[in-house]
Amino acid sequence: MKLIIQELDQESNAAVHSLGYVEADAKSELIAQAFQFVESIHQTDYSGHDFEHIKRVWQNAQQLLASEPSAQRQVVELAVLLHDVDDYKLSDETGRAKKWLDGQGVNPELIEQVLDIIDTIGFSKTGYNPQLRDIETKIVYDADKLDAIGAIGIARTFAFGGAKSRPLFEPERLPTDELDLEAYAMNAKSGKNHTVNHFFEKLIKLADLMQTKRGQELALKRKLTMLSFLEDFFAEQCLQNWLALLKQTQN
Repeated sequence: MKLIIQELDQESNAAVHSLGYVEADAKSELIAQAFQFVESIHQTDYSGHDFEHIKRVWQNAQQLLASEPSAQRQVVELAVLLHDVDDYKLSDETGRAKKWLDGQGVNPELIEQVLDIIDTIGFSKTGYNPQLRDIETKIVYDADKLDAIGAIGIARTFAFGGAKSRPLFEPERLPTDELDLEAYAMNAKSGKNHTVNHFFEKLIKLADLMQTKRGQELALKRKLTMLSFLEDFFAEQCLQNWLALLKQTQN
């Protein structure tokens, strides 16, 4: 498994280096202002939804946009930057994204497109069978979900669990095969689960739900990273039942 990860790592790193980071002076004024706005919202978050998360999702979107030239770049970029501003898991405040877009004098049709994407991509809406209708929504979905998996995803998962006062691991409590969307949403806001279960109930499954070809390629390596981590995590505790469960997810 680790050899496969190394090979995929080289391909992914080459793509990132060839693309480079899009600096502020290369963005439109509206996008630059959006960066400033979301930084003010997310700079004090400690649940894994901080401003660094937004920047990583932005960078993921740049890679996906490079492979999908027909996509409307401004729609994607605004949706990526604003996607967590009104997230129910993070705040009870709503309407901040629309209020900001209105305040910038953005075209109402563009606002509707952006807000529709944001409202569509959450896992509590898409579940295990996302039905996304346009390439812009698919790119934003993949860009966000890529940051939920892999090494970064592992770190963010435990950060979110700690922020929600969830136990790290309860070996006697095995994961549920599939949650309905209502149960998933309740779990997302509550502390009623241990963090390791989240890998089985959602994160490992995400690689198979990616909507773009490039997203699928990037997600495969990140899935292998999580599987390798979990294998070591359970082996260090000699938990044969969890190792067997992990093996089932790879079949």
